[in-house]
Order: sequence, then C-alpha cells, then structure tokens
Amino acid sequence: MHRHLPSAVLAGSLAASLLLPAPAAHATHTASAPTPRTIAHSPALQEVDIAVTPEGITAPSVLRSGAITFHVRSADPAGSWIGLVRLRPGVSLKTYLADLRRAMGDDPVTGGRAVARDAEMLGGAAVAHAPAAATLNVAPGTYHLVDFQDLGLPDLADRVRRVTVLPGRPAAASRPRAAGPTSRITLRDGGFDAPGVLTGPVRVVNRSRQHNEAMLMPVRPGTTLADLDSFFGAVDAGHDPGGSPFTGGPTGVVPLSPGRSAVLRTELPSGTYALVSWVRDLDSGRMFAARGMRALVTVQG
Repeated sequence: MHRHLPSAVLAGSLAASLLLPAPAAHATHTASAPTPRTIAHSPALQEVDIAVTPEGITAPSVLRSGAITFHVRSADPAGSWIGLVRLRPGVSLKTYLADLRRAMGDDPVTGGRAVARDAEMLGGAAVAHAPAAATLNVAPGTYHLVDFQDLGLPDLADRVRRVTVLPGRPAAASRPRAAGPTSRITLRDGGFDAPGVLTGPVRVVNRSRQHNEAMLMPVRPGTTLADLDSFFGAVDAGHDPGGSPFTGGPTGVVPLSPGRSAVLRTELPSGTYALVSWVRDLDSGRMFAARGMRALVTVQG
C-alpha cells in the first residue's frame, strides 16, 4: 500500500442499485457536494455522491449491485483517497484497519501482504483540488468505504462507512447516457501501458500481480522522466529527495486488486501530469515507481 510522505516533499497534499430510486438516494447526501459538471448520468448506472470533510465521509449505506459511479468531492485540505473494500470471510474491520496501518506505515511488505489477504480492493477515487468519479462493478455483499488519508487518526474505525449492496438494479432514470471511456491505462508489474494523451473518461485495469493504483499529479514545467526517477529513487531509499517535481496532490484510482478495473472521470485542468503508483512491491518492498512505474502524460480537458 501507500506510504505517507510529508506534504512539503510532495509540494501538496499526498500522504472504494440504490434501494430507492436515485433521486431519493441523493437526498441522503450533503448538499455541498454537487455532481462534477463533466460527468453525465446514465440510466444503467447508480450515481452516488461521496462528500468528504475533515469530520468524515457522508455516503449512502445501501446500494444495489451493478455498475456504481462514486462521485467524490472533498472539502478536506489534505484531499481524500476514498476506496471501496470487501473484507474476506472471517476478517474483522479492526483486523483490516490494523493491517492497513502497518502497510501504510513502517511495515509495507508484511502489512501489505496481510491487507491483500484481508480484503478485495475494488478501487475508488483519490481527489486533491478537483472532484473525481470512479465507476466500479460491485456484486451483492457487505463493503466498507475507507478514506486512506484518515489512517493516522485515532477515530479511524468510526470514520469508515459500512455499505450494504443488495441484488438487483436501481430504477432507471430518464437521463442521458454517460460517455464511455475514451482512454485506457493498464497497470503491469513493469510499468503503465498508457497513451501519451488522456482524453475523456479513462478505464484503469490492473494486470499486475498485486493490488496497484494509477495517480495523476501535476508537475513543474520542464519535468522529465529523469526528474521523476531521481525523486522516486531517493524516496525509495529513504532519503530526502531535496525537492519535488509535483505542484499538487494526486487525483486518480486508489488501489485495485489484480484483475479489477475502474473508469475514472475527473475535472483536472489540461496540462502535463505524472502518472505514478505509490504502492510498494510486496516481494521486495521497493516502490513500483522507483522501478519504472511512472510516465508523463498530457491531460486534455
């Protein structure tokens, strides 16, 4: 899993169908979290608003199985990394959160392996200053929404939101169909398969051997792959990189279990971004980004 880094290092904050029809479900969300304007609705999808503040997550507790789009908007200055997880049979939330803290703290290998055993990770959206949405395929069962940015807080368990997913589809809504993904990012053990230009919705598919992610981070003008390699090489070795190529926090898809996929929609401004993973290899303990899992891409709004 991730390892949190000081915000000064990242030059910004860094460190998953409704029982009622969609309109009634939206009434359960905070009014301060409107749907991002670039994201259309589809009668085949459930549209779920996730509002995050420093006090916690506001989200529905009951959903219907199928494709669910989680629209994430955060008022937390630190940003939010909202992931949907399904605990394995016999695993308690207390055990999972304890292992998650180890994985994102000083024991990334043993803790990360425990997390992989504890839960299936369906992904979700990380947001910094721009809203984002992730569309996930969700089967019936019990899930938890976790803000991975909350791991250092003593009331973490109280901040996690339990979600029950019932069989069946929500009532169809008379809204225009959302545009399908126009770009694709594939996560592999050796790096990303990604186009140089990302336009519209992006499908992110994890074909690596373990949980992994895809984060977009704005970079300083003139940043090169060599600059990214120097930064991640230093961080991976536990050294101060002496500066950061990034000008803001991450927006993207939080960790997906192998074989899982998500469709990402964002309101990121057009420009050059680093496509990176902050996840560590569960065999070696090294950051994937320090082993070539990084790229420079252009986002076109």
